[in-house]
Amino acid sequence: MNQGPRYLEGTTVGSGRDIIGVRRDRIALIIEQGKEVITRAKHQKILPETVTGATAALLVTIAGYAEPLSEGQWRELAGVVGGIMRDAEYGDLARLRTLVTPEQFMTVTRNQGYGRFIRRLDDGRWVCELTPVLDEIPDE
Repeated sequence: MNQGPRYLEGTTVGSGRDIIGVRRDRIALIIEQGKEVITRAKHQKILPETVTGATAALLVTIAGYAEPLSEGQWRELAGVVGGIMRDAEYGDLARLRTLVTPEQFMTVTRNQGYGRFIRRLDDGRWVCELTPVLDEIPDE
């Protein structure tokens, strides 16, 4: 009855109509890369030593995704990431979505302490300043 990799699906918080489908293996990679970037940022004193809860989910998501994210995409994906970071079982997406509220998102994006870590692009999407861009990755 194995039907291949499962997808976590839901409506994007920002638009209310876009359907996202993110493979679980992609979520695991986002978390792994995000945690590495967060660790590096803490060592470089860009982030405080204590980043927990929804803030950690938001920061790990934007750091690990490695591509610009809209607010809706970031919040949606961070809800999933936050739930997985807390629980080994994949919970109900609707429940996890409540982890990252619009207020929590605004708290993170307005916090001057995170200004060296995240940046808003001209088109309104968000990126992590510490995530390597393709130009920085050497050719094999």
